[in-house]
Amino acid sequence: MEMLILILLAILIVCVLILIGLVYAQSKKQNDRILMTKIHQQDQKTREELYQKQMRETFQNLNGQIQILRKENALKAQSIQKMQTDLSSMNKVMTNTKMRGNWGEYQLQSLLEIYAGQNPEIFSMQYGLKNGKVADAILRVAGSDKVLCIDSKFPMENYLRIEEGKNQQEFIRLFKMNMKKHIDDIASKYINEQTVDQAILFIPSESIYQFVCGKCTDTLNYALERHVLMTSPTTLVGVIFTLLASTRDFYRSAHIEEIEKNILSLQQDAHRLEQRSQKAKQSLESLVQQFHSISVSASKITKRMDTIIEGREDPE
Repeated sequence: MEMLILILLAILIVCVLILIGLVYAQSKKQNDRILMTKIHQQDQKTREELYQKQMRETFQNLNGQIQILRKENALKAQSIQKMQTDLSSMNKVMTNTKMRGNWGEYQLQSLLEIYAGQNPEIFSMQYGLKNGKVADAILRVAGSDKVLCIDSKFPMENYLRIEEGKNQQEFIRLFKMNMKKHIDDIASKYINEQTVDQAILFIPSESIYQFVCGKCTDTLNYALERHVLMTSPTTLVGVIFTLLASTRDFYRSAHIEEIEKNILSLQQDAHRLEQRSQKAKQSLESLVQQFHSISVSASKITKRMDTIIEGREDPE
């Protein structure tokens, strides 16, 4: 009977232990589930915070790009506005005869100053003649008191109509009439006893000048007959260079004796410089030799002093 009680007691104990183990296992599993839930919630919160941070940074970058685009658009708008203003100003210059004339005179003066310098011995602007006419510019001819007059003309209206392609023959005829009138005005105003027997008609537009040379040869020949030379900005530079070269040649010829005298004087100076350099070379060589002798003597004295101090026999 006691044995049975012990067995039942043992079974009861085992059951209690099993029950405790099950309860513990269930509790641990519940705790693990709670812990995993907390960890998942924490990860979810972290991910949400990271996502929000990324969204804020992305929004800030987009906002920055939008601001940059706005500034660029504002600058482009200003540039377009300035371009429109400049085009409008240029259009006013090209459509107004007086302003075109001012532009031609400005271009003429700029070319002369660039290639001839600020040299009143070569050219002058707004030069008054004895007949009361004022040339846009004059070139001075070396060895003569006469001047070569330059007048700027900008025949634009009929040329633009020709370029439009409508009634070309009629506008070409009108263009030639305008050019002949300019040629006659220049020949009558700027060729007289105070000037050389030629004058220059300066056309500030290369395209108009090429049109005259290519399509209006009769006008070009008429100008030559009237002793009027047509030039564009490019060909005027050639005239300036030719004048500068002839001016240099004239002054060289006029001062040839003085130039030869200066050359002979320079030759004598060169010979004297050569002689003095030879003397300086000889003196330098003598000085080097003396320094060498001094060095040898000093070396001998040093050796003798070392011998005496060390008590050795004097080699000499």
